[in-house]
Amino acid sequence: MVVCCHGGPGLWDYLGPLAELLDDACTVIRFDQRGCGRSSGGGPFTIAQAVDDLDRLRAAWGVESCHVLGHSWGAELALRYAARHPARTRGVVYLAGVGADNSYRDPYRAESRRRLGPDLARWQELAARERTPDEEREWCLLQWRPDFSPGPAAAEHALALWNSRPAGTAVNLAANRQLWTDRLTTSLLREAVSVTSPVRMIFGADDPRPWTANDPLLGALPRADRIVIPDAGHSPWSEQPQATRRAILDALIRTISTS
Repeated sequence: MVVCCHGGPGLWDYLGPLAELLDDACTVIRFDQRGCGRSSGGGPFTIAQAVDDLDRLRAAWGVESCHVLGHSWGAELALRYAARHPARTRGVVYLAGVGADNSYRDPYRAESRRRLGPDLARWQELAARERTPDEEREWCLLQWRPDFSPGPAAAEHALALWNSRPAGTAVNLAANRQLWTDRLTTSLLREAVSVTSPVRMIFGADDPRPWTANDPLLGALPRADRIVIPDAGHSPWSEQPQATRRAILDALIRTISTS
């Protein structure tokens, strides 16, 4: 069984297309994290609570151990879970995580703004004030477009992400801010050393967040490898679905064969 953890923090589960790439080969579980999408639950939002929520779900599904796949923020959640529950984690797929600190942030912001080009001024205007629902949609589409490989398809992929949103759902900004702050109170590098399960790191070469920011984390993990997929951005399954599928299934098969 593979449990998929979405990113954000504070977004909803948008990993349906990724799950569809895998569900002919394994059981895939997706869920909206606490206070996100269709899930209820309030704050304060902490790493410890997110890890505990995930483990309670594992227990509710009646499985002793599982693979954990996380995207972006969810990639960090997957590693934190593996560090705190090693006996319950068969393997980790760390998909487009940002690393153990915020060193990715400045180059990411610079590249995102460069990719926005003439739309940068509009993005800045919307970002600086409260937005109507229509403006929120516009801002999100501008915010997400640079996450994909530059080209005409980037806007289509950003729209698909927006359309994955359950009706009436908004980004949980409290979860975003609180979890992003809490992540720096406990060193992910220190926790990574205790991750005994194998970890497959997967990145898109065109992700505006530099995948090299994960070098220290890769070095700290005892059993990790890394694959960088060409012509793909922050959500590589959107642009290179078959390459992403192969990278994930290869990791799962190797984990099963060595367990």
